[in-house]
Amino acid sequence: MRRLRQALGGELSREELDALEGGIDVVGDIAIVKLRPGLAGKGGVVGGAVLANMKNVRCVYGQEGGIEGDYRVRKLRHLAGEERTTTVHRENGLRFKLDVATCYFSPRLSTERLRIAGEVRDGERVLNMFAGVGPFSITVAKRREAEVLSCDVNEAACGYHLENNRLNKMGARVEVLVGDANELPARTGGRFDRVLMPHPSRSDRFLATALALARPGGVVHYYRHVTGRGPDEARENLEAELAGLGVRDFDSRKVREIGPRYIELVADIVAR
Repeated sequence: MRRLRQALGGELSREELDALEGGIDVVGDIAIVKLRPGLAGKGGVVGGAVLANMKNVRCVYGQEGGIEGDYRVRKLRHLAGEERTTTVHRENGLRFKLDVATCYFSPRLSTERLRIAGEVRDGERVLNMFAGVGPFSITVAKRREAEVLSCDVNEAACGYHLENNRLNKMGARVEVLVGDANELPARTGGRFDRVLMPHPSRSDRFLATALALARPGGVVHYYRHVTGRGPDEARENLEAELAGLGVRDFDSRKVREIGPRYIELVADIVAR
């Protein structure tokens, strides 16, 4: 990032450079630049500098707006380099093929995926309600002798998930279902030891279903984007939200900062 800042020093103001800091995601060989207010008109300059200074990058896209909707896809604009959106991302010894224009993937959750895998015990039955192309599910199955069921409403993401199962030699350890997560009770047999909910902007709509699918004493990992002037205030706001939903037995922790006064938290809820 230092070399990139130096390259852009004559093109961008200090405020524009600060807006760029931390605003680049690299997925495989594709760099995605978050074009925050004040940077939108400088996309071509930024794209060229990224391509010149990040040697592993072949394509540069600008992200306009947030990541929203059921599919959690980004609105992208080509800035520099090759004009393609498919890539293979390598993480924690695994490979994930995807199309960044049609599927959700965040390289910033690599550590969180390892944390979850580290908490799973051999023999667990694990449900991922919003699996995407499979990074949480495959990371768990690669490190634990667990039975994993993945679900996602995005058919394209599920297709890549199946391909990633093959790339990472999952065999029959990870099953993939296409569909709405609220329909899972009618499609699955029995309950689960652990339920993952990595859809922070909409997981509240599915919490009742997740708790119904978790066995008593099992754990639901409930991810949320929460406002707060810091982690403590954000945790207080999350606690208030969960209390309103009738949930009180949980631990919460910060996952990452999304933006000013906007934090991603996870509540590890013990099911009753």
